[in-house]
Amino acid sequence: MTRSLNRRAFLKRAGAATAVVVGAPLIASTRPARAAAGDRLVVAVGQWGTETPFAWRTVQAEKPLWDCIYDPLIQRDPKTFEYRPGLATEWKPSNELKTWTFKLRSGVKFHEGWGELTAEDVKFTVEQNLKPDAGGGSSPFFRMQLDRIETPDKLTVVMHFKTRVWEVPSLFTQFVGYQNIVPKKYLETAGEEKAALHPIGTGPYRHVEGRQGDFHRFETVANHWRKTPDFKELVIRRIPDPATRLTGLRAGEIDIGIVFGDYLDQAAKSGLRLHDATNAACYWVILSGQTTSDKEDYCPACPWAGDNNDPKSRENARKVRLAMNLAVNKKAIISALWKGKGSETPFSYYYYPFHKGYRADWKIPPYDPERAKKLLAEAGYAGGFEVRVNPMVMVYALDGPDIMEAVALDWEKVGIKPKRFPEMTSTFGPKSRNRKTNKTHWVYGSPPFDEPVLAWNRIIHSKGAFNLLAEGPFDEDIDTIMKEFDVAKRATLTSALGQKLYDGYYGVMLGMKSITWAMTRKVGGWQSLAYVPLENNYEYVSPAG
Repeated sequence: MTRSLNRRAFLKRAGAATAVVVGAPLIASTRPARAAAGDRLVVAVGQWGTETPFAWRTVQAEKPLWDCIYDPLIQRDPKTFEYRPGLATEWKPSNELKTWTFKLRSGVKFHEGWGELTAEDVKFTVEQNLKPDAGGGSSPFFRMQLDRIETPDKLTVVMHFKTRVWEVPSLFTQFVGYQNIVPKKYLETAGEEKAALHPIGTGPYRHVEGRQGDFHRFETVANHWRKTPDFKELVIRRIPDPATRLTGLRAGEIDIGIVFGDYLDQAAKSGLRLHDATNAACYWVILSGQTTSDKEDYCPACPWAGDNNDPKSRENARKVRLAMNLAVNKKAIISALWKGKGSETPFSYYYYPFHKGYRADWKIPPYDPERAKKLLAEAGYAGGFEVRVNPMVMVYALDGPDIMEAVALDWEKVGIKPKRFPEMTSTFGPKSRNRKTNKTHWVYGSPPFDEPVLAWNRIIHSKGAFNLLAEGPFDEDIDTIMKEFDVAKRATLTSALGQKLYDGYYGVMLGMKSITWAMTRKVGGWQSLAYVPLENNYEYVSPAG
């Protein structure tokens, strides 16, 4: 039995589902026998999304919770982010990139006796994306591009596409890719609803039990083909409140948990070890309403969005967006809220230092409230205007409430009037994907993709899965880049679009933030993925000593 917390700690942030009270253990005790404390790893994640484990329903927000029970077709090198063999031992294109063939690893078993992984399981998983209501991050791609899948033998998957596509491997990679392979027989036997509560995969941990919105418990898969974890049991807890996470870390009830802001110093003073993912997330405030006329969030009358059919309206909207950038004191956020764990420049949405075309002259707009006021006046908004903001705990921005409040207070100084409408990410996230946020702004921290255009194709293309910046005006640019098969030429085109996005000030740029986890002395090391702002690679967490 773990020690109980010795103080009352409430999950106060938006998105909190439960509270930890006096004498209540972080992990409920009414469950089957567990591993001894020394064999148990407890990870506290600040948030997960809709708690959905399936590729055709899920987004990257679910990865800190569910990736441990799955293996990707393509692994990542933890230091370089480059591709490595996973469930697929090889993958190659043919037919001018219209056909992609994957060779599967032999002898890989699904958990709990659900048989050996075969090509039919891969085919089944991918084809679920073709459902009209599939909301997974890659589902639009498969619906538009996939022609058919063939399985000439049990370890060979041949995917035929309608056009030439170079991005196929990225869709099946660790972290960025969404296609965690599920056992066809299990899904057809249990049904999707029941299988979602107890997912089955091939990964180094198997799911044992869980409570929606609270925790999930996993056990080690012995002699796993890739890596048998050192800890026999893994418990993943959802604890949005940073004070509660730190209390659990200090008490030894939690072994790994994200810390930020003032909790960084407190964690260090408590003797906890700190583990950084340097400049792992591009932070910006999403200015909703910049979408296409067929979407509910479409708002040509919104000062920051403008009417794409009216050049004067577009120019005034750009001035307003620049003013909203200039009004925010980014240095104060980096210094006071991030405690220096981040940087101002360079910055363009989804561009990381390892990307070709990355430019060091993308400077975050300086703090200049007086110029912001002048721009608002020039655009016809000398008296300001109202905006809706959601100060929520978001999986990529656990400090979203603090950051959004800092931005809102700075906006108020130039006449912009924020109205706060806190909502849980589990309900707001689907609204965002469906462009039904009621033009509500919120803080986002982007994860890395193999190339920025792969992110843009999802988040600013009018046919993409999300709108996290501005969608519609860049469809042609994105289509042109996606059809370019020369890597160098594609990098040049990508950099040019990055410049357009930067020059348009479509979101309020805040900086590149480093993500820091605190670890107890029970943890010896952790081979996490470079550039990734979420928990990952739990099987590579080693015990001290």
